[in-house]
Amino acid sequence: MGLILLAVSAVMVPLVALVLEHVGNVRISERHHSHHDTYVVPVAFTRALVLAMVFAGVFGLALAGLCALRVFLVDPVWVLVFFDAFVVSGFVMWWCLGRYKVSTFEECLAVTPLLGPDVWVRYEEIERLEWIGFRKGSGYRNLGIWAGGRRVATLSGIVDVEQILMRIDRFDVLPHPL
Repeated sequence: MGLILLAVSAVMVPLVALVLEHVGNVRISERHHSHHDTYVVPVAFTRALVLAMVFAGVFGLALAGLCALRVFLVDPVWVLVFFDAFVVSGFVMWWCLGRYKVSTFEECLAVTPLLGPDVWVRYEEIERLEWIGFRKGSGYRNLGIWAGGRRVATLSGIVDVEQILMRIDRFDVLPHPL
């Protein structure tokens, strides 16, 4: 029974992600609107995660099948546990990244983080902006936004941080090299 459940998970989780990625919200960045711009994780990145899940699920099933035929001397349950863990972790990462967005307005911005409720920040309340972590594929690092003496939001470097900074227009709060 456990083997069947693991095999179904290896198929269904990537299939659900594939269908949702294909028929779900388009998730394109909306720029140059009169009253707001919205920046999201590039669709190519989320699609790559889904394709990695599909590949891992199919590869795990094939490898488990070979183990069941005793081509490899490993219990097929453990093979499916390993690949299912990858698929489920990929699904959680895909879901979190799919909800992440930054919307900039005339006087404030709204960040929908990977987890949790939306965070609204008024540009005039920003005390400092701080680069955090390592560079992403976009060439930018994450950008921490500080207001009220604490970090209130983080802009992921995977979105177009340069355009968001231009909209915030608070370069006075960015760190300056000596």
